[in-house]
Amino acid sequence: MSLEPLDGLFIRDDDEGLFSRDIDGQLVRLDSPTESDYGKTVTMQIDGQPVTVPLAEPLKDANGNIVQDLEGRTTPRYTTIYDAARKLYVKQSGDEAKIPIPTLCHLPHMTPVAVCRLCVVQIYGTKRGKRAGERKLLPACQHQVKEGMEVFTMNDPGKDGDRVRQTVKVMTEMLAVDHLKPFEPPSLDRELAPFNELAQAADRCGAEPARFDLDVFSDPPPAAAPKVGRRGLDASSPVFLVDHSACILCDRCVRACDEVQENHIIGRTGKGANAGISFDLNEPMGSSGCVQCGECMVSCPTSAITFKPGARITIPASDRSKEIIPPAELISDHIFSGISPKFLLWQQGLVIRRRMKPGEIVCNQGDAGNTAFLIRSGKFEVTVKQSDKKKVVRFQLTPADAFFGEMACVTGMPRTATVTALDNSEVWEVRRNVLDRIMRLPTQRQRFEANYRARALDLVLQGAELFKGIAEDEFRKIVNFLRPRLTFVRVSPGQTLFRQGDRANAMYLIRLGHVRIGVRRFGKETGVLSRGPGAILGEIGLLAISPQDIRKTADEVDDALAAAFAGAGDDLSEAVEAGKRNATCSALGSLEMARLSRVDFLQLAREFPALRRRLVEQSLTVLRGNLDGNPLLREYIEHGLYEGQKLLALNMDLCTRCDECTKGCVQQHGTESHGAPVTRMLRDGVRFGNFTIATACRSCSDPHCMTGCPVDSIHRGKHLQIVIEDHCIGCGLCASNCPYGNINMVSNERRLVELPDPADESKTIILPQLKAATCDLCDAEGHRATPEPRCVSACPHEAASRMSGEELLRRVLEEAEGKSR
Repeated sequence: MSLEPLDGLFIRDDDEGLFSRDIDGQLVRLDSPTESDYGKTVTMQIDGQPVTVPLAEPLKDANGNIVQDLEGRTTPRYTTIYDAARKLYVKQSGDEAKIPIPTLCHLPHMTPVAVCRLCVVQIYGTKRGKRAGERKLLPACQHQVKEGMEVFTMNDPGKDGDRVRQTVKVMTEMLAVDHLKPFEPPSLDRELAPFNELAQAADRCGAEPARFDLDVFSDPPPAAAPKVGRRGLDASSPVFLVDHSACILCDRCVRACDEVQENHIIGRTGKGANAGISFDLNEPMGSSGCVQCGECMVSCPTSAITFKPGARITIPASDRSKEIIPPAELISDHIFSGISPKFLLWQQGLVIRRRMKPGEIVCNQGDAGNTAFLIRSGKFEVTVKQSDKKKVVRFQLTPADAFFGEMACVTGMPRTATVTALDNSEVWEVRRNVLDRIMRLPTQRQRFEANYRARALDLVLQGAELFKGIAEDEFRKIVNFLRPRLTFVRVSPGQTLFRQGDRANAMYLIRLGHVRIGVRRFGKETGVLSRGPGAILGEIGLLAISPQDIRKTADEVDDALAAAFAGAGDDLSEAVEAGKRNATCSALGSLEMARLSRVDFLQLAREFPALRRRLVEQSLTVLRGNLDGNPLLREYIEHGLYEGQKLLALNMDLCTRCDECTKGCVQQHGTESHGAPVTRMLRDGVRFGNFTIATACRSCSDPHCMTGCPVDSIHRGKHLQIVIEDHCIGCGLCASNCPYGNINMVSNERRLVELPDPADESKTIILPQLKAATCDLCDAEGHRATPEPRCVSACPHEAASRMSGEELLRRVLEEAEGKSR
C-alpha cells in the first residue's frame, strides 16, 4: 500500500540502520545514547494524544533492575515508540491490553528485534522544516522517539490508521494460516487456547487466514527432509512439548534462553522454508543441554512450546485454612494480569490462599523465608525483636501495603519479623517463582523496588559490623545521613571489585554473598580471607591508611585525619589524598552490596568522629592481623567452607571408616521419597586439618542450588536445611548449581514418564523421572525443635558432627596452634 502525498507534504524515505536524515534531508549518523540523554525529554503524539518521555532510559534486566557497573554507571538505550505508548496507556496493572500496538516478537524485558512486524505504525516527522510522512511503516518496538514525531496506530480512525490495520491484518493472516495450531497435549488445549497470542492478534484485527490457504492456489509443498529446522512434534523432553509447525520464528524463545537465563541452548537453524529454532546443534529438546527452566515456554506466543502435565503441589485435606488458588482466578486478578497465563497454568499450586483468624501467626521471626504474602483483606501486626538493642518494634499492615515478606522470599534469608493477624483476614502466599514474575511487571516493579531498597538498606546498616554498639541516637543520625547517599550494586560470581594498588573511590557494605580478599606481597599472594554479610570493604584505602601506618597508634592516625578535615572546606576530595587498595577483592558468588562514594565517605568520617575512630581502629586491626599468609585460611576459602552452616565434619582421629553414618542415612530416609533406598551423603570429601568434610549438604548461607529452580521445588526448611519437594521435575539445575557436588539426580520410581524411543521415534518407552536428592538434616517437615541428623547419631565413635564453617575454622586453627607449641 502506498501513502499518497498531500499538497506541500514531503514523503520521507529514511532507511532503518546506522544513519538518518536531519531537517535539511542530510544523512546524519545515529550515535549511541549517553547518560546525559536521561535528562532530555521528547514530546510526541500517538493517535493525536501528546506524551512526553525521556530521550533515553537505563538498560534493565529481566527483573526490572537497572543494570549498573561497580562505579554505579548505567547503560543508556534510546526510548522507543512502544515505550512511549506504554507510558501513555498503561496506568496500572492490567492496562497492557490497551496499548494499540500489537506485538508477537517483543516483550518489555527483551531486546527488540522487530521480526514479526505486527507493531508497525505510520510516522510523521519534519523534513526541511515541513511535516513529512515516512514511506514505509516502521516497527514501534525498535524505532526511537524524536521531538515532534507523530505516530498513528491501528486505533486511528483516519486513512493512516486504516493503512496500519490492513497491513497488520495481512501479516497476521499469513502467519495464522501456517502456524495457528491447537496446543499439545490435547488435554491442555482447552485451558491454553484462549491465551494463544497469535489467535488473539487474529481476532483483534479481524483476520481471515483461510484467504491464504495454500491448497486454494497450488499443490501442497513437498515434505521437508528429516532433521531440518521445521520438525514436527518433539516430545523428547520429560517436561515440555515442542511443536515446530506452530513456530512463527519470533525469536522470543531464543532471547529468553540467551538474554534472560543465559543458558545459550536455543538458536536458529535452516534456511527459507526449512528455517526453525533448534536446541544445541539441532538436537531434540530432551537430548540437548536444556535445563528445563521453562523460560522459552513462558515466552512463546503460540502453541509451539508448551508443558506436559506433571506433579502438583498438594495440601493435606485436614488443613482447611489453606487452599490452592486456581489459575483462572489468578489470571483475572489485577496483580497477576501481566504474567503469562502459560506460566500460571504450569505453576499451579505456587499461590495458596490462607484464611487467618485473630491471633494466628502468619510467619515467625527467624523462620526460613521461602514465600511472600499478598494481603487481600484484614489487618496484621508486625513485631520485630532487636536482640542486640533489647528493643521491640511494632507496626500494622493493611491491604494498602500490598505485600510483606518479599525480602526474605527474594533473598532466601530468614524472616526478620513475626506477623500476626489482628482480625479475620486473608493472605495469598506466593512462592519465589511467581514473585519473580510479578516483580518483572513495570507497573508492580516500582512499588517493590521502593519497599525492598528501603527495607534492605535498613538491614544493611543494622547488620553491618561497623555500626554495632553505637548509641541509638548516633546510629539514627548516621542512618539518615547514609540513606540518600547509598546505592545498591549487584555483582556476578567471580567478578573483581577492585585490585590491590588501585586508587580507592568507594566503600562497600556487603548485603548478600561473600567476597574473596587476596593480599599480595613480594610478587605472590600471601594472604586469603573472606568477608560475608555485614562486612565493609574499601575503608582502608579511602582513609589513605597504608601498611606503614601499622606502627602508629589509633590516636595518631585519627588526629591526623581530624586535622586534615578541619583545614578543608565543603569539598573534601582534596582533604585526604586518595589512598590505594591494600588487597584484591572479588565475588565468591552472587553478591549484593551498598556503595558509598569517596566524597560521601569522607563527609561521613568528618561529621561523625566516633565512627571515624572506629574505622581507624578496624583498619589498623585488619592491616596487622590479615597479612600473616596462613595457608589454612587459603584452604578454607578455596574449599568454600566459609559458606557452610551445617557441615558434616568427620574427625579422622576418631573415625574408623565403619560407614555407619552412610548406612544410618539410608535407613532413616527409606524408600519414601524415590521409591528406592537413596543415600544423602558420602563419607568421602575434602580434607581440612584433621577433619574430612563429607559429601553432604552444607546448608550454605547463600545457597547456590536454589537459584533458578523452574518449579520452585527446592527451598530452605526450619533449620536452614535444603528440602526437595515432590513436584521436582528432575531438570538437574540444582545439582549443576551446587559447587560441592552435594545434590544427586536419582531415578524416582514413584513417577514414570512416557518418552519417545531414541532408537525408533514411532515407539515410546516408559522411564522413571529423575528427582533431586540431598541431605535435609533428617527433618524435611520441620517437626523437631532442633535437627537430629542420623549420620551423626549413628556414628559409634563420636567422630561425626555438624558445625558451621566458622566453628570448623576455629577448631582447626586451635589444633594447629596447639601442635606448634
